[in-house]
Formats: sequence, C-alpha cells, structure tokens
Amino acid sequence: MTKIIHAYIHANKQILTKTFTALGIFFFIISMTGCDGEGKEKVLYAELDSSPSFLILSTEKASVEYEEALRESRKLHPEARSEIFNPYELSSLESALKEITPYYVQVFILPQELDVNFGWKWLTMCSRLDEDPFMDTRTGFITGASPKAAADFVKRISKAVSGELRIPAKMIDNLGPNMQAGENSFHKFSHSNFVPVLGKAMELETLSHGTGGISQKHLDSMSRAGILHFGGHGHPGQIDNGMTAEQILETDFSPCVCFSGACYTGVVGKYFEMFGPDGIITEKKVEKDGSFCLNLLQNNVIGYLASLHPDHGMPVYQEMEHMSLKGASLGEVIKYTYDGVVLGNEGRLPDFENLSNGKASPQWTPTEIMLKGTASRVLFGDPSLRLLKPLPVEKPLEITVDLEPEKLIIGAIMNNPEYKAIFTDTYHDYLAFRKNMFNDRVLFSVNLPSGFENPSSVRVLGAANGPNRIKHRLHAWSVEKDGGKHFLHVQVDLASQGFMKSEWRNAGAAVGIEVTK
Repeated sequence: MTKIIHAYIHANKQILTKTFTALGIFFFIISMTGCDGEGKEKVLYAELDSSPSFLILSTEKASVEYEEALRESRKLHPEARSEIFNPYELSSLESALKEITPYYVQVFILPQELDVNFGWKWLTMCSRLDEDPFMDTRTGFITGASPKAAADFVKRISKAVSGELRIPAKMIDNLGPNMQAGENSFHKFSHSNFVPVLGKAMELETLSHGTGGISQKHLDSMSRAGILHFGGHGHPGQIDNGMTAEQILETDFSPCVCFSGACYTGVVGKYFEMFGPDGIITEKKVEKDGSFCLNLLQNNVIGYLASLHPDHGMPVYQEMEHMSLKGASLGEVIKYTYDGVVLGNEGRLPDFENLSNGKASPQWTPTEIMLKGTASRVLFGDPSLRLLKPLPVEKPLEITVDLEPEKLIIGAIMNNPEYKAIFTDTYHDYLAFRKNMFNDRVLFSVNLPSGFENPSSVRVLGAANGPNRIKHRLHAWSVEKDGGKHFLHVQVDLASQGFMKSEWRNAGAAVGIEVTK
C-alpha cells in the first residue's frame, strides 16, 4: 500500500477517535429541536434559507389559476423576482435564467403541465446555465389538485416557518410490503437500518407490513412524524400492495416532509409505461383524486420528494442522510441527487429521450434505467426550506488536502461508518459482491485552490483499510463552478462484500487522490 495512504490514516487517528461529550450533544440537540416543557414532544424548527437569490416562476396558466398561491409565496420571499414562462418553450427561459443566475427557483405549474418529459427538459436546461454538467439551480415545484390546494400548500409552509405548525422530531421509515412476511402482518421497530445516524437528532421508527395492504393500525402508526419515508414498488395511485391514494386522505399526518422511493409516486397527471407487451411505450393518466402525490400534498405535508417515472429506492435514503449531514435545504437535497446522477453517469448528464405514446421502448441498460429514473425525482415545495442543522456526530468523511506546486494530494478517510446510504453506489455492480447488487463508493467534493480550477488529470493513488488493500476504480470526476468557486467532485467505487458491507466501511479506511494542474 502506498505511503501516502498510511500517512493519512496515521495523521487522522485522533480525529477518527474523537467523540462528542454528552454535554456537547445535549446543547446541540437543544439548538436544533425543542420541547415546550417536561414530557412534551420534541419538535423540528422549519426555517427559510433567505441569503441566496430566489426566483419565482409560473407557467402562463398557473399564473392565473394559482394567483392566491403565488401571492402567499411572495409574502415568504418579498425580495424575489417573478417571471412567467411557457412550459412548452423552455428555450426562451434559458437565456433569462443565465442572466438572473438564481440560487433557488420555485416553479408554479399545473398538474397537466408536469410530467417526466418536462422534468428531464427542466433538468437539462438548468445544467446548461454554465459550462459544467451540474444543476445550476435548486428547484421546488408548487402544484395541487385545485387552486385552493396549491394555496393551502404554500400557506402550510408559511405556518411551519412561523412556528404555528409543530413538526415532530421523529422519522418514520415505512418500508412498504414485505414479500417474506405473512399477508396481514404488521411490524414496528424503534430504529432504522438504512439511516440510523438520524437517531442522533430525533426518534426513529420503522414500519413493515405484509402484502395484504394497509390496515387502520398501520395508518394510525404514521402520525407524529416530521420526516416520513415511503418505500416499496409503486404506481401513480399507490404503493403496490400497500398504501393507496385514498388512504392518504384517511391518514392523520402531522406536519411533515415526505420522501418516497417508490416508482411513479410523484406523478400528478400524465405518465408513461415504458416496457409494454408489444415493445412500445404506453401513455397513461392518473386522475387528480387518484394521484398519490396530489392527495399527499393536501394532507399536512410541507415538502415532498418523489419521482415522475420508475425510480430507484436507494437514493431517497441518500437524500435524508445528506439533509442531516449538511443541514441542507430541500433544494440543496434535490440538487445533491442530480449531482449524483452526473457522477454516476461518468461525469456527464444523461441524454434524455422524449417519451411518447406508441414509440418503441428504449433499449436502456439497467444502469441507464436507474440513472434516468433517479433524474426524474423532483421536489414539491419551497426549495429554501430547511428542517435540520448538521447532525451532532462525526462527519462521514475527513478530507485532507496537501497543496504542492503542480498537484494536490487529497485524502478521503472514513470517519463515521454510521452513515450508510451515502457510501453505496446505487447504479453500478462491477465491484459488487454479487451481480445486480451495488458497489460501495466514496463521493466527495473539495473547493479547488487558485491555479487548480481546471485540472488536467485526477487519479487514485490507492485505497486501504489499515494493511488491507481495497479493490477500487475511479468512476468519475468533474469540476463545478458555483458561486464564484470551483469544486472538484470525485467518485471512487470500491469492492463490496455484502449489502452495505465492505473493507471501506471501517473507521480509518482511506482513499488517496492525486489532482494535477
């Protein structure tokens, strides 16, 4: 193993073994959550990230139908600029976005105007505002089953920010149906296997049920959550063998931000079945009252991240970990997902076909299906909304940068294996313990110093867990210009020995990178 890797491990032993005192954790949690007295429920405090620029956009039709919702949004963002656009002619908007360069964009759009084709076109346009392949804005969409529903959605966000709505400091991980369990089984666990680190800031609970659908007991168990995750396979009207759009309206949700990893559960109108029996694409439509998404948006939800197409269930956990790690706003969370798609696609945004009824089904590889499905994820809500401050735990990676005249030596050291999802490459299996499973990965970004804004090469010097070498491959790197700074994004894939198991997932394991001018 290279001397550089051993040097980084040795130099960071004190960092890797450092722990927070109970007193320090106590005061940090008090700063991020609160309670109104002994025995009362802890809550999360919603706030808006008001420092960066904010742009309010509305389609021509939404500007008329959603007049009240727009008015409420302007109250939340009195300094924001407002523009109207044609959703079928995004090219005319692109030049305006290049001129305005907004950090956050809130888009008011009718359900019949939002589908996966629009989502992919929006993503592509917003990645072209400068020369790099990364998303240059952080976008949230506002829509609803009716103009009143859209207005109520924005009002609810406003009430959460003002403190009028109490957001419980609890995350419920609803895994969806368990094919191995009894048909009518129901299980509840006081932990999360996928995002255990969130337990440092809030109560955790995992729900699982059989394939016979959702009982009232299960619906009742989804109350008192400030963060709620839906798992399983899905369609626009339901989680398959699980919660339906109708049951959404029957559930007593607390004010919450929801994350769904189930396919199609962000669909609000038109959608496409990709691989029909005749080898063609079939266009379909979900009615407003049958949309899982639209029903959720009118039931106490203040933010929702879901897909407009067949999705990949794992990135949703990465979103939750990133939110808790960085104290990220919801707009920064969805940008993190898009950035991961770019790195997963070897440093380029994928090419997106325009889907239409009767067109031949595309011949995508499994990796392309997962990448493009994840790229269909969108945020419904205010992109500047933030629920958490950074967690009071060691960060997952310790990054060291050694500046030399013609190169940078970067060390990425495993600092906290309690983070799980962000160390999983959900798109590739070429170093996985079994085909169709996942590589492990280290994915990070560093602010490039002056003179290194346009590196000529990036290479891996080595990867090791103590004396044990780890099989690895530099999957992708790319430079992003954002806010006047240049950030190097790097993804190195690593051999896995099981699901979320590898030599990499040990404190002190390290990867060395050389960046040349």
